[in-house]
Amino acid sequence: MERQQYLSATLETINIDRLRDSALNSFEDLTWLFTCDSRNRGIIRQGFDEAALLWKAVRATAGNILEVGRNQAGSTVLLAAAAPDREIYSIDIKAKAHPACAKFLARPENKTRVHQLVADSRKTLPRITFGFEFIDGDHSFGGVLADVIAHWNALEAEGLAVFHDAVPNQNFKWRDQHRTLHRFWIRMKNRFRKLKKAEIAPDYETGVFSVCETLVERGLAERGEQAGSMLVLRKLANLPAEFENIARRDFARRQ
Repeated sequence: MERQQYLSATLETINIDRLRDSALNSFEDLTWLFTCDSRNRGIIRQGFDEAALLWKAVRATAGNILEVGRNQAGSTVLLAAAAPDREIYSIDIKAKAHPACAKFLARPENKTRVHQLVADSRKTLPRITFGFEFIDGDHSFGGVLADVIAHWNALEAEGLAVFHDAVPNQNFKWRDQHRTLHRFWIRMKNRFRKLKKAEIAPDYETGVFSVCETLVERGLAERGEQAGSMLVLRKLANLPAEFENIARRDFARRQ
């Protein structure tokens, strides 16, 4: 109950209409004209409105780009198309790009500037700074916390960081409208489970949400726009040495 009250209070501070109220001078500002939900995620594994916000955020920045979590490289293609003259460093623990994405990234104009690294995202990339970071890797609390600790300080002052699956959204609302029997069955099985399962699968990740909240609450970031579960943060300060302990205490408080 406390966690739900905390979440409700937090959501009141998110102005989800900022995108609609801004100057409508580009296509990505008009996503509110469309029905956007999880059924149009495709290769990129993002909602249409989420991808539009990612595109818009990239184009509002300059400098190198960091991507944590590449999967089939759909988002890597979007980053490359949105920033045709910038260096992109994409980190994933596996190389498994969709053939169409691999073909796009192999083009001469992309091949030398899009660095598809197969590496541990919890390790820093030395001597490289970024004007933009997209964090979409390990969504567990420990995973996203480690990614932030590894790369936040490499983000330039006033740079933007975008987190996927960071906030509650309506993109999966259609999925759960007629699942009464499914929910009843989960409820019955939970009687015998040690680790209970949610009746309705979450539409965001609590670990990502908590790390983002700590960055904002501690004055390290300013909350920007949101679309679906995608959240934009503007960097205000580097992480303090004790950030990991602070974030862990905050996470425990929110549970």
